[in-house]
Amino acid sequence: MELNKAARSVIAGLCLAAGTSHAQETGQVSVGLAYIGSDSIYSNVSFNPSVMPSFNYKSDTLAIGFQEGIAYKFMNEGAVKMSVAIIPRFRPYKSTDSADLSGMARDMYYDSALNTSYEISRGLSAQFKIGTELTNKFNGNFFDLSLSRFMPMMGQPLILKAGAKWYSSARANYFYGVNASEATGQRAEYAPQSVLLPYISVNKIYSLTPKTSLFANVNMSFLPTKVVNSPIIKGNTSVSTVLGLNYNF
Repeated sequence: MELNKAARSVIAGLCLAAGTSHAQETGQVSVGLAYIGSDSIYSNVSFNPSVMPSFNYKSDTLAIGFQEGIAYKFMNEGAVKMSVAIIPRFRPYKSTDSADLSGMARDMYYDSALNTSYEISRGLSAQFKIGTELTNKFNGNFFDLSLSRFMPMMGQPLILKAGAKWYSSARANYFYGVNASEATGQRAEYAPQSVLLPYISVNKIYSLTPKTSLFANVNMSFLPTKVVNSPIIKGNTSVSTVLGLNYNF
């Protein structure tokens, strides 16, 4: 997987910042297991849940994990927080997942992102993330705008979130399109152009002991007509669930 020149510069800067941060502060490490289940949006792809190990390191300025990649917070000024990140992304599907995807190759890739968070009031925050793909798989851009509400429930944190993601045409085509070289008699060429995907999510954390906790996330995305009309897509919503157990050192 070849990284472009800009990607190498971003990674080098992040590693330097992360090394400096680690030398100056001590963070918290957590490990655990996570169950991941999602109904596939792709035609004739069956439900395929998995169990994966989880790892997270968090300090005041640095976060490392399977989901967030490596993120460095460079601004923490009152209500405003900003960070930069390199994020690993799993392939959206494999060509062997169903006959409808045969001959369509998609790979794992990496994104870079600039994250901004603004605390509107106690427990209510706005987040904005903008980024681009780094590994020259499709060179697509995205942004993610959301509102999140933190509230206690039975003495444990509950986070409600609603937002929308925008994908550039190159990014949307990688996920939902059919290239000319991939078209067949049963699968027409299709380019969805840029798309906007609204979503809602619920996050819950429940502490079992001072060092052990359960966590859960349910996310629902709503697919626009330009995505639903693709010959490789089924349905108009996508629901994913993550359940896990964490141990903090």
